[in-house]
Amino acid sequence: MVTEVKDPAPLLKSVVDNAPFPIGVYEGLSLTIILANQCMLDTWGKGNDVIGKSYREILPELTNQDIFEQLIGVLETGKPFHAKNQRVDLVINGVLKIHYFNYSFTPIRDPDGNVYAVMNTAAEVTDLNMARKQVIEGEQKLRVAVQSADLGAFECDIETGTYTASERFTKICSFHDRHPSDNLLANIIHPDDKTAWDTAYKAALDSGQLDFETKIVDGDLLKYIHIKGAVLPDDLGKAAAIVGVVQDVTEQKLFAEKLRRLVKKRTRELKRSNEDLLQFAHVVSHDLKDSVRKIKMFNNLLKGELAPVLDEKSQRYIDKVQHASDRLYLMIDGILSYSSLNDSGNPVEPVDITTVLDNILFDLELVVQQKQATITVEGTIPVIEGSPILLHQLFYNIINNALKFTKQNVMPIITIAAASTDTTITMTITDNGIGIDAKFREQIFNAFERLNSKSLYEGTGLGLSLCKKIVERHHGTITADGTEGEGAQFTIVLPQKQALKKGNPN
Repeated sequence: MVTEVKDPAPLLKSVVDNAPFPIGVYEGLSLTIILANQCMLDTWGKGNDVIGKSYREILPELTNQDIFEQLIGVLETGKPFHAKNQRVDLVINGVLKIHYFNYSFTPIRDPDGNVYAVMNTAAEVTDLNMARKQVIEGEQKLRVAVQSADLGAFECDIETGTYTASERFTKICSFHDRHPSDNLLANIIHPDDKTAWDTAYKAALDSGQLDFETKIVDGDLLKYIHIKGAVLPDDLGKAAAIVGVVQDVTEQKLFAEKLRRLVKKRTRELKRSNEDLLQFAHVVSHDLKDSVRKIKMFNNLLKGELAPVLDEKSQRYIDKVQHASDRLYLMIDGILSYSSLNDSGNPVEPVDITTVLDNILFDLELVVQQKQATITVEGTIPVIEGSPILLHQLFYNIINNALKFTKQNVMPIITIAAASTDTTITMTITDNGIGIDAKFREQIFNAFERLNSKSLYEGTGLGLSLCKKIVERHHGTITADGTEGEGAQFTIVLPQKQALKKGNPN
C-alpha cells in the first residue's frame, strides 16, 4: 500500500511568496510573467494583476535600460546575469522614480536541459546608494571647506606667554571681548586635553613644529580647534616665538562622528540582510530537497508499476527523469553545505590531520578498490588548530575529486605530501588524472563552476568552492596547478595555530 504524500508545490510557493525580497519568473522570449511574489509586485507598483502578462507590457519604462536585453541574453545563452548597485527607473503611481538594485537573472531549464524561463531575484539598495551619494557629497563639501577655510593667525611670545592674534583667531577661540594677550589660550583648553597640550607644547620647542587638536569650551558649547604652528628662533638661535594658525574643526568632527554612526548602522543593516538571504536560501534548499526526494520516490514507484508494459522509449524517459533528479538532489545538497558554512558550530580545537586522512581513506575504501587506486602519504604532519568537521570536508573533497577525475584505463595514483615550518603546514595532493588547463586554475574555485562533461563526471560544481571557503576560514591559502591530461596538484597552506584560541574560525 502506498501512503499518499501531499504535493510539496504549495509549500514551496508559500515560501517564495513570503520571501523577504522580490522574486519573479518570466517564460519564453515573450517574457510572460508566470510567478511574482508580493515583494516583486510592490516593487513594480503596477497592481497584482500581472500573471500571464508580458514583462515588457507591465514595465515599458524599462525600454532603453538594457534589462530586456539582459533577460533575452540569459534565455539565449543559458548564462546567468548579475548586477550590483544598478540604477533602475520605475514608474510608480505615474511618477518616474530612481531606484537601485542588486539583481540576478538565473536560467531555468527543463528536464532536457533547455532554458525555457528566467528567475529574477532582487534586493533593493536604493537607501544604501543614496547614503553613499550623500557621503560622497559630504566629502566634497568637506574638501571645499578645507580648501576655503578661514584661519585665525596668531603669534605667541614664548618668554611671556602672551599672544598677538587676528580677529578671526579671537572668534574661533571664543575670546569674545577679552584680549588674547591675557594668555587665555592655555586656559580655554578642555581639562581632558591639558596634559596632552603641555606635552605637545614642550615637544614643539624641540622639534620646531606644533600640531595639536583640542577641545575648548565656549559657554555650554563644546568646540574643536586645530592648532598648527612653527617655532621662530631669535638671533642667538633660541626659541623666541611660535607663529601659526588655528582652525575651527567642529563641523568636520561632528560630520565624522555622524558618518561613523551612519556606516555602523548601514553595516549592521547589510549584515542583517545577508543573514536573512542566507537563511532563506537554506530554507528553500531544504524544501527543494524534500520535493526532489519525492520526485525520485514517485518516479521509482511509477517505474515499478509500469515495468511490464514500458517500451524502450518510455523506459529511457523515466531513466532521464531519475538521472536529472539525482543531479538536482546532489546540487541542492551542495547548496545546503555551502550556505551552512558560517561562523557557528565549528569550534577550534587541536586536529590530528593524520587521523583525518585515515578516516577519509576508510570512507573512500570502496571507490579506491573499484578504481584500483594507489594512495600514499609522505612526510610528518603536526597536530594543528582548526575545525575537525571542516578540515575533514576539505581533504575529503580534494581526494574524492582525484578519484573522480581519472583517465580511462589508467589506475589512479594519488600522493599526499606534507611539509611544515614552525608556524604553518603545507599539504600537497598530486594525482595522475585528467589534469587542469592552466587558464582555469583560479576559475575552478568558483561556486557552480564545472569544467568537465556532466555525463562523464558527476558533481555540483560546489566542491572546490567549499574547499576554498574552508581554507580561508582557517586563514590559509589553496592553489591549483597541473597540466591538462597529465594530472592535477592542489597545495594547501594552513597556520598551525588559529588567531582565536577559542570560538570559531572567522
